[in-house]
Amino acid sequence: MQGTRNIHVERIEKFLSDTYFTDVNLRGKIYPVIDKNACNLKVSEKCDRITFDESQSLKYESCKVGKVFGPSWSSFWFQVSIDVPQSMKGEEVHFLWNSSSEALIWRDGAPIQGLTGGTWVDKRIEYKLFDVAEGGEHVELVIEMACNGMFGVGRDGLINACDPTKTFTLVQCEIGVFDRDAYTLFTYLTMLHDVAKNNTSNTYNPQPTNTNPSMTEFTQRANQALRLANDLINQVDVDDRTTFKPAIERAQKEFFEQANGDGCHGVSAIGHCHIDVAWLWPYAETKRKCARSFATQLLYMDYYRDYKFVQSQAQLYSWTKQLYPQLYARMLVMASKGQWVTTGGTWVEMDGNLPGGESFVRQFLHGQRFFKSEFGQYCTEFWLPDTFGYSGQLPQVVRHAGISNFITQKLSWNNINKFPHSTFIWEGIDGSRVLTHFPPANTYNSAADVKEVQMCESNHKNNDVSNNSLMIYGHGDGGGGPNIEMIERLSRLSDTNGIPQVKLQSPAEFFKVIEKDKDRLPVWIGELYFELHRGTYTTQANCKKGNRKCEQLLHDVEALSTILDLHKVEGFQYPRLKELWELLLLNQFHDVLPGSSIGMVYKDAAEHHGHIQQQVYDIIKKTMAHLVGGNVSGEHQEHSVAGDDDAFDLVVFNPSPFDCEKIIELPDHFESPQKSINGHPLAAIKVPSYGFVRVNQATFSKSMENIAFARVNGDGSVALENPFLQVLVTKEGAISSIVDRRVNRQVIDANEKVLGGIGNRFVLYDDQCLFWDAWDVEIYSQNKYKVLGGAEGGAKIIENGPYRVAIEFSYPQLTSKSSIKQIIYLSNNSPRIDFETVVEWHENRKMLKVEFPTTIRAMNCKYDIQFGHVERPTHKNTTWDVAKFEVCGHKWADLSEYGYGVALLNDCKYGYSVSGGVMRLSLLRSAKSPDDEADMGTHRFTYSLLPHTGDLQQSGVITEGYALNTQFHTVQVPSTPVSLQELPFNLPTLQSFVRVNCAISNSLASTTSPTLPPSPTLLQPPPLLTSSVIIETLKKCEEGDGYIIRVYESFGGKTNYSFNFCPSANISTIVPVNGLEEELKDERSYKPGESIPINPFQIQSFKLV
Repeated sequence: MQGTRNIHVERIEKFLSDTYFTDVNLRGKIYPVIDKNACNLKVSEKCDRITFDESQSLKYESCKVGKVFGPSWSSFWFQVSIDVPQSMKGEEVHFLWNSSSEALIWRDGAPIQGLTGGTWVDKRIEYKLFDVAEGGEHVELVIEMACNGMFGVGRDGLINACDPTKTFTLVQCEIGVFDRDAYTLFTYLTMLHDVAKNNTSNTYNPQPTNTNPSMTEFTQRANQALRLANDLINQVDVDDRTTFKPAIERAQKEFFEQANGDGCHGVSAIGHCHIDVAWLWPYAETKRKCARSFATQLLYMDYYRDYKFVQSQAQLYSWTKQLYPQLYARMLVMASKGQWVTTGGTWVEMDGNLPGGESFVRQFLHGQRFFKSEFGQYCTEFWLPDTFGYSGQLPQVVRHAGISNFITQKLSWNNINKFPHSTFIWEGIDGSRVLTHFPPANTYNSAADVKEVQMCESNHKNNDVSNNSLMIYGHGDGGGGPNIEMIERLSRLSDTNGIPQVKLQSPAEFFKVIEKDKDRLPVWIGELYFELHRGTYTTQANCKKGNRKCEQLLHDVEALSTILDLHKVEGFQYPRLKELWELLLLNQFHDVLPGSSIGMVYKDAAEHHGHIQQQVYDIIKKTMAHLVGGNVSGEHQEHSVAGDDDAFDLVVFNPSPFDCEKIIELPDHFESPQKSINGHPLAAIKVPSYGFVRVNQATFSKSMENIAFARVNGDGSVALENPFLQVLVTKEGAISSIVDRRVNRQVIDANEKVLGGIGNRFVLYDDQCLFWDAWDVEIYSQNKYKVLGGAEGGAKIIENGPYRVAIEFSYPQLTSKSSIKQIIYLSNNSPRIDFETVVEWHENRKMLKVEFPTTIRAMNCKYDIQFGHVERPTHKNTTWDVAKFEVCGHKWADLSEYGYGVALLNDCKYGYSVSGGVMRLSLLRSAKSPDDEADMGTHRFTYSLLPHTGDLQQSGVITEGYALNTQFHTVQVPSTPVSLQELPFNLPTLQSFVRVNCAISNSLASTTSPTLPPSPTLLQPPPLLTSSVIIETLKKCEEGDGYIIRVYESFGGKTNYSFNFCPSANISTIVPVNGLEEELKDERSYKPGESIPINPFQIQSFKLV
């Protein structure tokens, strides 16, 4: 075939085509007989998503093929009566349905198989009625039709916004004779074609790069496959079914039964159905996707006893158990046989960047507990194939949940640097390690064809030390899973020369194989930064804000409830928070929290976040009422304790792990030297960590030595001062100068050119990416921007000391479409400058950032992440540095040189960009797909600038980050002359419920509370953070008695610490547990006050008894 190779390859393609020559090629003979009249069809009226039982009461009418259904997201039910003709006796008979949409077959009242209509590669339209028909059988089926495709109802494109008027046409409803021999021959020819086309002499580049196939060197096996395939085409007569079997036998003998030798690459193949819990469809449709996908795969397990299928995400199982109990019972049976495999260990496949640390822990706590309860065992692998970056703390969280193996592949999408490993050890920022595998086929939706099987070997970047790889195959994202073709192909590749050996194995079996290579594998330390989808740190800002708020409130209610429950407060019952946590975890799915779903999803998420917040606030109010002996029966009032409106005190709870002083509004009967803009008295109230104070008129002094004040200069600028800073704000709202009085240092770089040497500048960037609109911020956008104009109308001083000053600015024409109102606060007790901001946002593919040019010179910037922080470059020395032009941080980013630094904090943002000394916080985006209304409307948020002395560990940045994101909780109590130390039930006041004494911190700073000096001439840097060990969580155990306390080391240094509990807590023993709240048998217990060692960034959990 020299010189004609490409012609003969294409000949095979046309012989197998479903488009060309189907009347005379092999594809057209797979169903040699079709009966379009065997099905009698009735259709229901249009309905919403309803149950099978509810569908029985709908009105039905006759229906014909060709009818159009809609609109988007509606449903229809069909009753299909099938009579198999006698002419099909002895044949394998299939039912064929194509409604151009997703559908589900019900038989005898049970879901039996999913269907996917249309013409795309994920089409699944056949359902086997009989292996061997008798002829004359009558079958009744019910079809549930969903008016959406596998990937939703996008307007003229996969990720475009939804088209609410989309329709779907029923194009096929019939039965056909299935020729098993024709299909088997078709499978072999397809595989021979793949070998002939893709096997080149360049092992590491199986795809020919030369456009002229005659110039490419193909392997001997490729040439052999090409010759054999053409011989088989010559041999068979498509109109003579008896010619198929001899051709099959020849294909087996002359190619597929020729075995590999020793040392062949091994591929562990596992069927998979990646179901996005929400994406281009809402949660409600995902529940039906579960039924369609799972029913299909269970049916295939009946067909193929060696077939194994893996499914993650406890939430999907929970929905299926609730809505499709018959299906769920079959899942349990197949799991007991080893064909259905659970994996992942998490509630959902969450985003790997944005959830808080405690949310990461709870993903595993709720997920693993579900799998153990329902399937009798924990998952042994962390399964996260599709997420948009991986926090450097994930390895430790994974190990804390009892898992040591990890599977993902998303970094294969990197668009700047190619990730160098396939099988390796991933080491977290604390030193925890997990054995990690990136499937070399670079997909979790493999087509299971020969090309991708060979890619498992040719693209394996570590096959010098590990000669095995994992293939995850099946249609995914929208569900579906493997089809028959995939399973049939892989079943024929157990040992074929020139192709890796394929075994149908579970992930656990695969990791057992590569475990022996662990000591020789390379190690990757720190985060797995994803060089794509950087816009997901910012898109759908209100969803991110809701998540942060819910995380904090659930933390607060658990801490408060734990203290009351532990003190056995009369009448108090620990609230049931499981459902609220699982609702929050659901909305941390990797296409929801990042902002890459359709608008319907964010309506659901907003409702969920609102529900969580309302429920938690109600619980906190009732719990605070218990605290002071209030009556909580009946309708809960704003203040549960009755009393004279002019004679009551406040009890204040601080849920933060740090002593915290906040300036708060008091009830109007309090006297104060300052009132807020709302007219309420202000006071600076200091509350110990996880503690209470009782506030009355005597709690705070009217005379003050340290004050904050503002004055308007002649040019309209405003000078703000407190004991720490002198701040000059231009009349346009920009910061032209910040002088740190403690060290007489200028913070703002007046020589910076782009921003004009002033900070708090709003910059609008063009934000047009290459394709993934909601997902991507591209590198070239850095070079196309507009520094926006300043505020109009000058500054308005709305509060002027002594506790704090506040100046208001308005940007009514930020652009022609958007506006901003901002209040800048400076208090008397902190060097933190707060920018409380309201944006009315109506842009099209623009990105808004706020920027500060600083005088700091540092090669790296530190960013807050879950249970610690990471460093990233501020320069562009290498392409790996260049790629990090937009990065993820949580509560703060800190840019420090020796002895001094500046932190940029926030209360709900995640996208940062720090280059040189310029610090940028990404505020808003305006993507138009898949939600064309993404981020349009009103946004409220606060960001802060914190100049500080010392490095991060000495600065108080971590403390201030918690303070900005934490609120006090209060309840009114009748005013009495009793001591402030007294509260009902012997609860602690004016002290913490629990404190940490930490060796490393105590050696650096006093543990006494900070006290501002009386005079600016005596100013000193504030004392350091009193503990590097932070108490992140207080909660009740999920099972049994006892309570959980979770801490982490925040500085990045080894130390020792101890717990000091208030005496009334009666804590006797501190027992080490893992993230699943199981006791660690190999670790000793401690007593309160006893020294406990902890490593850098280590997470430790204990049970208190």
